[in-house]
Amino acid sequence: MTEDVGPEAVATTAGRSVEFWGYCMWGLAALAIAVSELASVFGLAGWPTISNTVGHLETQHSFVRLIVVSVIVLLAYYAVPQLTVAPEPVVRQVAGRTITVNGRVTKTDSVITLLGAGYLTAAFATYAFGVLFAITDRGMHPHSYLGAYVLYGLIALMWVILPSVLAMVFSRDVPFPTLFRTIGYLERRAHPVAAILLAGLVVLLIHLAFYPWPRVEN
Repeated sequence: MTEDVGPEAVATTAGRSVEFWGYCMWGLAALAIAVSELASVFGLAGWPTISNTVGHLETQHSFVRLIVVSVIVLLAYYAVPQLTVAPEPVVRQVAGRTITVNGRVTKTDSVITLLGAGYLTAAFATYAFGVLFAITDRGMHPHSYLGAYVLYGLIALMWVILPSVLAMVFSRDVPFPTLFRTIGYLERRAHPVAAILLAGLVVLLIHLAFYPWPRVEN
């Protein structure tokens, strides 16, 4: 199910606001990352964290570090202007760019079609498949990174890459906001929590770019 979103329309999906779906979707993504990070910190399991996985890629292919830094710069370029304005579920102009209801760059003067619950279902199914695949692969091959590549790769695809392409090229907006738009919503409700999450995200991005920082290898 899809619907056209006019400049003053308030978007909902399955009777819930885009803010609600932002908390749900990014909460799931954060859960996949946090569980592995905490398990590694407390020695509960030898699960590859997202930083271990990116670090493994950087070790195998040195150009990956350049890609990681480039992605971080692009994130900052598009995210900072949105963090400076109050989030509203309407199509608007931010820093000279047309932004969809959910905070993604799209074509100027285009009619934005908001995708419905079908995309959410596909994302949930993809997430479940990624988790099950990662668990199975790790059980069969304890030192394999394949499961981690699949899980984190699918999250990146369904949460970031595909939504961005749909908005920018096809004027289609998935029914949940970007991570930074979601943090903006959270800031209005619980400013200290949003500040802590944003600080943690910055530390994680620096950790990924300069892995294994802050640990120094001799």
